[in-house]
Amino acid sequence: MGEQVRVAIIGAGITGITCARALVAAGLTVTLFDKGRGIGGRLATRRTDGGLRFDHGAQYLPASDPEFAAMLGGLVDAGDAAPWPEAAGIVGTPGMAQIPRALAQGLDIRSGAMVTALRRDGTGWHLGGEGIDHHADRVVLAIPAPQARDLLGGDHPLAGPLAQVRYRANITVMVGLDPAAPRPFVTHKGQDALAWVAQDSAKPGRDDQPLTTWVVQAAPDYSMHHIDLPFADLAQMIAPQLLDLLGADPAHLHHAAAHRWLYSQTDHALGQPFLADDAAGLVVGGDWALGPLAETGWASGRAMAAHLLARA
Repeated sequence: MGEQVRVAIIGAGITGITCARALVAAGLTVTLFDKGRGIGGRLATRRTDGGLRFDHGAQYLPASDPEFAAMLGGLVDAGDAAPWPEAAGIVGTPGMAQIPRALAQGLDIRSGAMVTALRRDGTGWHLGGEGIDHHADRVVLAIPAPQARDLLGGDHPLAGPLAQVRYRANITVMVGLDPAAPRPFVTHKGQDALAWVAQDSAKPGRDDQPLTTWVVQAAPDYSMHHIDLPFADLAQMIAPQLLDLLGADPAHLHHAAAHRWLYSQTDHALGQPFLADDAAGLVVGGDWALGPLAETGWASGRAMAAHLLARA
């Protein structure tokens, strides 16, 4: 059965990878496409030329589903993750990007491959884009709902439900301080620009860096108000506020850079694990289907795989 069914998955975050693992385990031929240079979506680690690393997306993974917790436990046993007691969750080691990297072992993933055209081709699908000419029997869209809607087109039957999904944007600033700077806490919850502050270098497996690294994530309203500012301006605005919070001197500041996540967390979820066009062999899902966490993205990926396998 599986060798005759070719599945293309667009998006190699936790949802796409989870779906692919289940399909490959059942014998289907699966190819993943991701527009980024790396995989994992917001399970991301930024590296600098100066040897610094920042978890600038998801900070840690909580787990309420026993099977999701068991999956994370397997990563801990393999050395790809570790508990972070300060946040009561699991983090990748030496960075959050190691979690999707470990889960994607053995999968056929095309990174830096942005699918810009998706159309029915006989009984299957054709995927197009720069350097992409791919045919598949089934297609999984595991990308943010607005991107899925754009790819399908506004007149597609699934466009209406996709348009109902709402997101909260996020501004993240990555700061490197002299090790002599004060470190009064490991995590801090505040408001506005300093809604979440984490001493990133205090996480397990991150004690080999030349500076103390901090990740600052702004609140949704603050982020939306400043989302269009240049990265350099965002870093210059927020880094001094971190110094004030820590009681650090401006001379301690050696690195500051910003990043924006337009689709950071789902504010209004779909309310079901995925959308399907069974006649066309298409399923669409992501963390936005059920909620804002990696765990809900994992659940969506599993549900889409089960749906496809039941019809393979």
